[in-house]
Amino acid sequence: MRNKLVVLSVGLAMLLAGNRSIAGVITLYDGASSVTPDQYNAPSQWLNFGTVNPVTGTPIGTQSVSGGLTNLDTSSSNNIYGGYSNYNVANPPVSSSVITPTTLVNSSFPSLDRNAGYDLSFTVRINSQVNDGTNGPYRAGFSVIVLSSDKQGIEIGFRNTDIFSQVNSSFNSISSAEQITGVSSLLSNLTTYDLNVSGNNYTLTNGATTLLSGLLRDYTAATGVGSDVYKTPNFVFLGDDTTSARANIDLKSINLTNNTAGVPYEFSPTTGILALVAGSIINHLLKKKKS
Repeated sequence: MRNKLVVLSVGLAMLLAGNRSIAGVITLYDGASSVTPDQYNAPSQWLNFGTVNPVTGTPIGTQSVSGGLTNLDTSSSNNIYGGYSNYNVANPPVSSSVITPTTLVNSSFPSLDRNAGYDLSFTVRINSQVNDGTNGPYRAGFSVIVLSSDKQGIEIGFRNTDIFSQVNSSFNSISSAEQITGVSSLLSNLTTYDLNVSGNNYTLTNGATTLLSGLLRDYTAATGVGSDVYKTPNFVFLGDDTTSARANIDLKSINLTNNTAGVPYEFSPTTGILALVAGSIINHLLKKKKS
């Protein structure tokens, strides 16, 4: 009986060990490294830096690092896209007609399963932000996008005094979006935000304070120069993604935590069979030793 219990315990341990989905933190960027996000962890960096003026085709957004911070500046014109993504882009570094994500910068970037849950934590300061383009009242000079493996996700805009979610793929209204105003002190100082996705919902927090919360969106119907990003699964972006606003920001850190919902394990038939086979072998050896 004891031998059978040992076999059962070993088989069960192998089954769980082979399928356990453990929450883990990936540091996508740490300003203490004194490099920009696209150089952090090189040659296995997680993020790509891209900037383009879709009107002229000239990349004029800038990045620089000093004092443990990366400064991203797209403030010279509202006709600038510039920021950091976990995807490479077709025809780098510029394209006057389309911005298309191609392959992951780092092939080890995990799948963003919204049912298992994930969290993007970032520390940022908005030095200046102007809304002066066609859809200026509805856009932000600094935005953060997370899209899950099924392309369900959320885009959050950070301005001078408010933070808001993009309500849908038209990006021309915030009247029915989640919004918090009167937060200029948060925005003008280095502040750590946690953008958590779980199931059908997202939550943006600063420490124990909930700033925004609501349902995830499907932005795949978006059109225009940067619309392909919303059709890309497991996508992360931090920066200026609109010609209707511009900003100058300092970025200190970016971290990704997977499996925040605490899913204990995912059953795999293959691993289960291997565990049973291993158990049978151990049982056979124990019987042979006893005889």
